[in-house]
Amino acid sequence: MMDALIKPLIRESKDNPVYMALVITGALSLLFLLLPTLDLWVSNLFFSETDGFWAKQSWFFQRLRRMGILWPRLIILGLLLFLVARLFAPQLRKLISIAHALILILTVLLGTGLLVNLVLKDHWGRARPIQTDVFGGQWPFSEVWLIAGNCEKNCSFVSGEGSMSFWLFGLLFLVPLAWRKVSFWIILVFASLFSLNRIAFGGHYLSDILLSWSLTALVMALLYHLFSDKSPLGWTPERLETAWDRAGAWLCSKWVPPS
Repeated sequence: MMDALIKPLIRESKDNPVYMALVITGALSLLFLLLPTLDLWVSNLFFSETDGFWAKQSWFFQRLRRMGILWPRLIILGLLLFLVARLFAPQLRKLISIAHALILILTVLLGTGLLVNLVLKDHWGRARPIQTDVFGGQWPFSEVWLIAGNCEKNCSFVSGEGSMSFWLFGLLFLVPLAWRKVSFWIILVFASLFSLNRIAFGGHYLSDILLSWSLTALVMALLYHLFSDKSPLGWTPERLETAWDRAGAWLCSKWVPPS
């Protein structure tokens, strides 16, 4: 019976990244709803009665967090500059495709910005570990997806920095195929360190991190489908390149005087 249910899920997930992200999000949600103490157990690994969340005082962990915030911002800036430069230099299409650049930027805006920060973090009210009475704070522990109403804004569920850490996997779109395997493991190491650092600081639970990863993956997968050769809206990579060329030509005709 279980095989009859699980095997179709696995088969469909392999062929459909959107479906895979939905299945993973559902599985993670069920796991932490059934085992809520898993969050507390993992956070407790980084907590002591005398020093609290001791990693917050560590120079190494502080520097690691700064890296996790700075690196994605620099990459996003680089992508935005590329999109502007691409308007006036069509030969740059060999460097990065417009579709991949847009997928990465829109994942930040719609995934990390809108879904994670504006919808979930600002309205679900889950207190951060350091704010809960389990770890010396004032509010009770609440489970995933429960609208708790304890924290008012910028709360624990889910992790914004965790979302940005997973976003780094989108850079695999830009890497030559021969380098992707090595690049995947490098990104996995840094994304894991940046994300686990938030647990060590008492800023997030494990479920906040993992669900931020799966939700960001869901948004990225949806955008990838939207800008693929099978785009339901017709926004194929080749059409996007052509549209960008036309926009660049129009801007040049308006801003650059004829020689």
